[in-house]
Amino acid sequence: MEPIITVEKIRKTYDGKRFVLDEVNLTVNRGELVIIEGKSGAGKSTFLNILGLLDTFTSGTYYIDGKAINPQKLNQYSSFRSEKIGFIFQSYQLIESISIEDNLLIPFLYMNAKIDSKLIDRMNKILKDINLLEMKNKPIKLLSGGEKQRVAIARAILKDSDIIIADEPTGNLDGENSQIILDAFLNLARLNKAVIVVTHNPSLFSSADKKFKLEGGKLCLC
Repeated sequence: MEPIITVEKIRKTYDGKRFVLDEVNLTVNRGELVIIEGKSGAGKSTFLNILGLLDTFTSGTYYIDGKAINPQKLNQYSSFRSEKIGFIFQSYQLIESISIEDNLLIPFLYMNAKIDSKLIDRMNKILKDINLLEMKNKPIKLLSGGEKQRVAIARAILKDSDIIIADEPTGNLDGENSQIILDAFLNLARLNKAVIVVTHNPSLFSSADKKFKLEGGKLCLC
């Protein structure tokens, strides 16, 4: 299998004393669904932010698709991050005043990508698969928490990034919709994407290619 993420001995400290992450190692291949679990405050979100080039690391090495990441120059990776990584945040990061459709298409304005009939057709299929197609013109502010989460997931899928990073993506969803999202993640992995998910949802664990636990700053294979 082809590695797309390689992390070696990553350490992260905010105060120079306590290491939130302490020599963490991780390899993620294309085509894998990777699950990371851990207690609240264990550093899971910090680790995801580092993987997503949203936060620096103190020491160690990080390669994405063979490219070495310099933690002191994250501002240089904005276009790289936009092209390579799709995010699904707990807080959704959606624009409340505009529609589902507009929220899904806005990222393409910053990617020099063409918004054409092919993209619209793919967007409609994704929305249909997660039961949101008939609502696509509805403003985000009128949606429930679970519906907003599904929109955030649809946006990440539509970007067609090589890497999908998701922080508790099924936290606001019922069992049926959690299964819909799991199926979407599995389909992305089959399309040679790397999907990395932090979750407490046990229904996702059995489907993972790799499962890790983050505890005491260490990442251990389960």
